[in-house]
Amino acid sequence: MKRGWFLIFIACLFGASCLALSSTLWADEDVITIGYSGPLSGGGAKFGKNLEMGLQMAVDQVNQMGGLEVAGKKYKVRLISLDDQFQTALTVSNAKRLVHKEGAKMVFNPSSGGIFGLMAINEREKFIICAYTTNQVCVTSGNKLIFRGPPAMMAYVQAWANRAMDKFGWKKCAMMPDAYDYGKLWSGLFQKYWQKRGGTITTHIPVDFMKLSDYYPLLTKALATNPDCILLGSSSEPDAMQIKQARELGFKGGFIIIERGKLEEMLQFVPDPNMLNGSIGTCPLILYPYPSAKKFIQKFKEKYGKDLVPVHESAIAYANIIYYLAAIKLAGTTTDVYKIMAAIKDPRLMKTPLVKDNDPYQNEKIFPNGAVKGRVLGVEFVNGKFSEPFPVPTPDWVYTEKY
Repeated sequence: MKRGWFLIFIACLFGASCLALSSTLWADEDVITIGYSGPLSGGGAKFGKNLEMGLQMAVDQVNQMGGLEVAGKKYKVRLISLDDQFQTALTVSNAKRLVHKEGAKMVFNPSSGGIFGLMAINEREKFIICAYTTNQVCVTSGNKLIFRGPPAMMAYVQAWANRAMDKFGWKKCAMMPDAYDYGKLWSGLFQKYWQKRGGTITTHIPVDFMKLSDYYPLLTKALATNPDCILLGSSSEPDAMQIKQARELGFKGGFIIIERGKLEEMLQFVPDPNMLNGSIGTCPLILYPYPSAKKFIQKFKEKYGKDLVPVHESAIAYANIIYYLAAIKLAGTTTDVYKIMAAIKDPRLMKTPLVKDNDPYQNEKIFPNGAVKGRVLGVEFVNGKFSEPFPVPTPDWVYTEKY
């Protein structure tokens, strides 16, 4: 009897050893790792988790198709996510772990500060940055291993300012962007363009939305300057809280929402939808007319539940991973980051079946600097509902020039 149990023990030990060996070989040889460092806790958690859902959706879809075939060999894809709370030092530390311990050849990050931190090391350590930012600087700095998924910042800046002035007649704007690199750059471009068009910036109050929830003191200072509108730029939940508190303080004017905030999400955080009246922002994905966008929404709801509203973060993150995996297939390598990067910029990429059949935005191209040319729609919130979407001009220069 003892001998029988001993043999069973040895068999189990051998099986476990084989399983461990098999897992190790699988991880090293047959898996493509997608690395993600983003805000998965704190004030930016909703934003970060929206992105993670899009990334995971792309990974799962490719695996359900039987994996990715590269140079005649099948690979499974996995996503490894690490929380950085929008802190650059954590982003860089996470990326090193993802690259050197987990084998990622690409790291996805949604913070301008984090992206700049990664740009200081990625060429030396040979990994691609997938930059979720509208910041133009990251694709005009000469870094050879970066591509950017969202549309260019200047397209939003000019479209929102033009709409505010031409339709609503707003001239006086109080700026309350986030206190981080992204907010500084966005508000700087906005101020320059707003003033060029004859507008006035009544005050500039950076908001550290990762630490605050009581915005009344800051709003009181902003409203004391008697603005026609307030520029907000944190993310959906803190933006909604600022609007709610501004209305409670008696503000009757409008809001210009930097694209990180999503009006469809903000509706979940205000007690009365009419509080959002007079807001200009990014058109909800659910209002986009493209068949591919509707297809994405259907797949998203099937995966995450019919009551969850898909937003642009999820769709753009999803599309970016589709581009990256299609580029690996086109390049014929899972390890040579320069060949993969060349494939990302190859005009054939957008015509490959993986991209053509799955891109929610049916984007046109990726420029030689790594910027994806996106299709952008804006929207207003009036009388308790969304207006008809309006097109946002996106000329090539906003993707290629330095500003």
